[in-house]
Amino acid sequence: MIRRLVLALALPLAVGAAFKMWLGTGPAFVAGALGALLVGWIAIGYTGREAAAQQRAAASGLQWLQALAQVSVSLSQGLDRNRFLRQITDALATLTSAHNVVLWEVDTASNLLVRRAWTTDPSIGAMELPSSLTLQQGGTGWIARHREALFVDDIARDARIMAADWALGRDLVAFAGAPVAAGDELLGVLTLNLKRGRLPEGNDRALLLSFASQAAVAMRNARLYEEAQQRVRELQETQAQLVQAAKLSAVGQLVSGVAHELNNPLSVVVGYGQLLLARGVPEEARRPIELMIAQAARMAKIVQSLMLFSRQRKPERRAVSLPDIIQQILTLRQTQLVISSIRLETEFGADVPPVQGDSHQLQQVFLNLILNAEQAILGSGVGGRRSGDCIRVSTRARLEGDRAWVVAQVADNGPGIPAEVLPRIFEPFFTTKKVGEGAGLGLSVSYGIVEEHGGRLSVKSGPGRSVFTLELPAAAPVSAGVSA
Repeated sequence: MIRRLVLALALPLAVGAAFKMWLGTGPAFVAGALGALLVGWIAIGYTGREAAAQQRAAASGLQWLQALAQVSVSLSQGLDRNRFLRQITDALATLTSAHNVVLWEVDTASNLLVRRAWTTDPSIGAMELPSSLTLQQGGTGWIARHREALFVDDIARDARIMAADWALGRDLVAFAGAPVAAGDELLGVLTLNLKRGRLPEGNDRALLLSFASQAAVAMRNARLYEEAQQRVRELQETQAQLVQAAKLSAVGQLVSGVAHELNNPLSVVVGYGQLLLARGVPEEARRPIELMIAQAARMAKIVQSLMLFSRQRKPERRAVSLPDIIQQILTLRQTQLVISSIRLETEFGADVPPVQGDSHQLQQVFLNLILNAEQAILGSGVGGRRSGDCIRVSTRARLEGDRAWVVAQVADNGPGIPAEVLPRIFEPFFTTKKVGEGAGLGLSVSYGIVEEHGGRLSVKSGPGRSVFTLELPAAAPVSAGVSA
């Protein structure tokens, strides 16, 4: 207002004097009138330009507010995370006219800045920035370390900027960036590559920081939402497993009762068969009777294994033989393995000492390992249609310093476990099987049981072979000469 008053008072005098000189001896009021008229035109033009500038600033601020609102709305609409992050970079590219906008997210596990989303103008070609950065690299790392915004009008003169050659080759001479932080937590960094004259100035810089803060809140809420969804899925899977466990408990009681009822007729079959052999029968009848007795005895052994496996009782530790436990489980699976054309090989080392453990829990471990090997072979798509499918189970004793261990291995010639899957093989609920074929608990439960027994369960795998190794401390000293 003061500046306008000065112009209103000073300009008429100056302009009037100029017109007086031009008009010579003309009337003074004419010069004054012309000067006042010219000043009015100037004032009107100045006021119009100022109003237009204010209007542009208001429009720019409105655009920023609309973008901030859209980010919040996108989150409430439940967009998937990748699409949501891309929407942040798209909005920022539109607001700033940047030719390249990147959202780098902090990966706390690796302590890296990972390129999660980006928007690039097609005119500058394909993205050539690295997929991840350390906190020590480039202007992006500087922003992450200092938690401060960075504005560079000429990246050729700033050593902090990384990949300057790529940017300069596309005439992207300016750089801007802001930390994406919610409170004390750094979630990521937003970076912009711009052409000359496009660097945010004045209020636009403050609006950029506000946009980054809003994006941080939205990203944190999205992360919390994902974590909550994951917890819900885990609870649902746990509930399904509890329901399945209840069914298995009922089946176990049923099997126990059926097995008890089968024992009586089997005892009759075996008893009368042995009586016939003792009284003497024709030679042509002896072989069928012997076969009948052998198969009845095998059925009785299967029934006994079912009763042992389905029996419910509190865990108790005592000296048990791993070869005996393994043999009981193999008895249950042998027929199915034959039907699947999978050969079973066993090698139980001599002088293998007992281990201190719960026999029923260890039965569960070996059943899981053998089922896993069987499913791996059949899941390869060739199991049952080729010769050579094999599961090999072995036990041996080993010395480690002054400590004795019993080592059991279950090996199969299935397709092998992919390298990216191997580190997660013992995680609860992790499975590569189709829906309905497994919940990913067998190996994790086995791992927990072995850990509770003071042992170790590990796996090695490559194309065409997987070996699960179970090591348990021996309950008695190992004899001399055992491999170390």
